[in-house]
Amino acid sequence: MDEIRSSADRFFRHVHKWMPFISKKRFYDLHLQPAFRSRPDVVLLLLAIKLITTLPPAGDGDGDGAGAQSGGARTPLYYAVKHFQLEVEGAFSILVLQAGVLVALYELGHGIYPAAYLSIGACARYAHALGIHSGSTVPSRRVLTLVEVEERRRVWWAIVILDRFVSIGCPGRPFATADPSLDDLLPADDAAWDEGTVRHEDLSTLSSPMTSHMSKFALLCQAGRLLGQVLHHLASDDDDDDNSEVWSQLDRTLQSMLAAALNIDRPDHDQITFIYSALVALHAPSLLLPTDHPASNDRALRARAVLDQVISRINANLVERQCFLDRDPEDMSPWGLYFAYRICGAHSHHHHHHHHHHHMRNPQLGTTTPHGTPRGWAATASVVARSLREAFRAIDVRWKVAGVYLRLLEAQEAIHLGG
Repeated sequence: MDEIRSSADRFFRHVHKWMPFISKKRFYDLHLQPAFRSRPDVVLLLLAIKLITTLPPAGDGDGDGAGAQSGGARTPLYYAVKHFQLEVEGAFSILVLQAGVLVALYELGHGIYPAAYLSIGACARYAHALGIHSGSTVPSRRVLTLVEVEERRRVWWAIVILDRFVSIGCPGRPFATADPSLDDLLPADDAAWDEGTVRHEDLSTLSSPMTSHMSKFALLCQAGRLLGQVLHHLASDDDDDDNSEVWSQLDRTLQSMLAAALNIDRPDHDQITFIYSALVALHAPSLLLPTDHPASNDRALRARAVLDQVISRINANLVERQCFLDRDPEDMSPWGLYFAYRICGAHSHHHHHHHHHHHMRNPQLGTTTPHGTPRGWAATASVVARSLREAFRAIDVRWKVAGVYLRLLEAQEAIHLGG
């Protein structure tokens, strides 16, 4: 019993802060009581909580690349939870769904593919079977309290967020969940929900203007919806004016969301890194164009400006203030790993391209660097890339996908050097 409570405490202290879709009050008031603890769906949820809060065995990274590293996260506990999930899923309980979301999050954070992609799809269908989906989160079978309705809403949003994030590097893959509509309700205030005091009049919809007092999770939901729109946009091949307008609108919206997230007393790192990942995903196709490429048009210049903006921000926070590296790895979400990988990859690409083609460098791009001279800026970018690689090594203790990204970068380096 002590071990169960210890895992639960760790979950609500670390993971719940950035992915709050399990009611803290209901969990402690109901699921830890002796009468409930023996129920199969409660046992499954407790096992999934144990899984997500257990640090994976340390891997040395040797072996056959990404598969070897994510293999370290395929522990006996992971297989036990997956097996028990199959036995219990016929119970049709929100607890089974919540356990499924935790398993999918575990797989996503440790780079266990294609299992993560398939698990998120299974969660979406299971949610539909429970009557939990966009625009319809209240079933007619029984009356629910506002806290229960809120819990159902939050688990749906958690699936939407994971469904978009798991495809961030593969635009064009179909989503398992429908796009949220503007009249869909956002999660309520996080602190009030933890206390079990949800009030209907405090709820806002997606069409409500973003405000600084919106809950952390509500803002993450907004960012998740935007990421879905970014991936839809990237998957459409049209190069017409309408498509350019969509691209510009997404860029502006993400920038305003980023400004809102940064412009508060205590900026939230998890939320900010998710927005960065969406922003970098939007500009990723243009980031890898050589600076002397004829297609270095407005989009490519904008992508370089965004790259410079992100590098400047990381330099201020990660390198100069060290505010990221003193965080407990257990507190960290996996959201920032994608954008950090892209930033390192783009830096490596441009660094090698510059060395091979320095005589062809486009002089216009020098004016976009906030540090004045391209040489000084290149030095800053190199320091940032080095710091991000150190961060990958630190986060690999918590999320094995960090080590997968690191080895992908090393493989790209080897290709560049050999080319």
